Amino acid sequence: MKEVANYKILPMLCNERGVITVKNLTGLMLDLAFRQSEKIEKNFPIMDKKVWLIYSWDIEFISPIYGEDEIEITTFPTNMKRFYAYRNFEIRRDGDLVAIAEACLILYDLEKQRASIIDKEIAKAFGTNEKTYSGKAYKMGDDFDRERKIQIRRADFDKNLHVNNGIYFDFLREIEAFDEVELSYIKLVYKNEIRKEDEVLILYKKDEKQIEFKIESHINHAYGVVSYV
Repeated sequence: MKEVANYKILPMLCNERGVITVKNLTGLMLDLAFRQSEKIEKNFPIMDKKVWLIYSWDIEFISPIYGEDEIEITTFPTNMKRFYAYRNFEIRRDGDLVAIAEACLILYDLEKQRASIIDKEIAKAFGTNEKTYSGKAYKMGDDFDRERKIQIRRADFDKNLHVNNGIYFDFLREIEAFDEVELSYIKLVYKNEIRKEDEVLILYKKDEKQIEFKIESHINHAYGVVSYV
């Protein structure tokens, strides 16, 4: 089953160079994915106490998306295995592909406060589709040579009292070399939720082609890579 929606990119969704921020682009993608989920899950009371949490993003950018652009986003589930659900996204402008992505989500039980095995009937209702994009393998390094502290604001937390997944992309914008206009690929893995922290530390290293990073609090972290080739 595929879900499709059109969006006009308002200037408020863009950075200082007029390109949509990664935070806001992923927000639009998740908006569409969760709309599809709601349609399916309304027939399954078992899902009332469960939520989908984003675990990782792989996004390839073919061309920048600017304010006032009109885009079409298509999303579809590709596979579900144990706790994990995978889905692809295709973003087009005037019929041309401008970005592709894969997201991995975890089904989380709010009452038990832990990951939940995906019921077979739920998986059947979502169905499967052939993957059009699989992302890239990446292993986090440990030789970061730069760091930057970021103060967390009250506005950064969501209703689950976690730092909202989109805010992590805002953290990356504090790295001096991060440039969404030139961005070709980004991978972000949310290893653990960041909660009730005053600040996070961004550890990173960069060269002309990419930035490798780790975002950490006292006990939790996320990591990934940004490429410009």
